[in-house]
Amino acid sequence: MWHGRIYGSTDSGPLALDARTGDDLPAAPGIAPYAVNEYVGLALKGTDAMAYPAVE
Repeated sequence: MWHGRIYGSTDSGPLALDARTGDDLPAAPGIAPYAVNEYVGLALKGTDAMAYPAVE
């Protein structure tokens, strides 16, 4: 969970759910982080690990 969202991946690409309701969020997130904290989310792009800073 990161910023009130739960991220996952499907064959169709990444998705995000609202952490409170479980509803699909309308916009696809572009990535699905596999490790997160309050500062950054880490995701794989091919074989590279990418860091995405948290944005408020």
